[in-house]
Amino acid sequence: MVKFVNGIVVALLMVFSISVSSTSMALEKLELVTWGSVLPNITIDANRASLSIQVDVGDDVPLETHITAHTPAGNVMQRTNLGYWVPWSGKLVDLVNNFSPMRRNKINFKIFKDDNLSQELFPIKIMVAYRTASELKFGVFDLAGRRTP
Repeated sequence: MVKFVNGIVVALLMVFSISVSSTSMALEKLELVTWGSVLPNITIDANRASLSIQVDVGDDVPLETHITAHTPAGNVMQRTNLGYWVPWSGKLVDLVNNFSPMRRNKINFKIFKDDNLSQELFPIKIMVAYRTASELKFGVFDLAGRRTP
């Protein structure tokens, strides 16, 4: 469960393992850049949101990874290494390292896992990022939610 700034307890975690509803974007090579990549938008089942995304880092050596969410309600959140969503100031210096795992030059950003987002407003703007010794590379996408009965 996640506690938002406004005190509403919400589970704000989803896994976008590049396959969100039997469609797969695994064939796309997703990369992050210093000026910000525009990543493909995603639609998830808001009742049971799971989302993770794999990003190719090429020759980069990531030292930290970051995930943030901006909601239509005005909440600005970041995901911790324990999977909790906590308030974020919006300042780069305040980003926490969530230690997303890397394998074969790909970072697997776990965003949500079987979370109930049915009470959330959409779209939610998600940012995934990693920091090297010299720069921050990031990408953003909009997350839409469909509600199933």
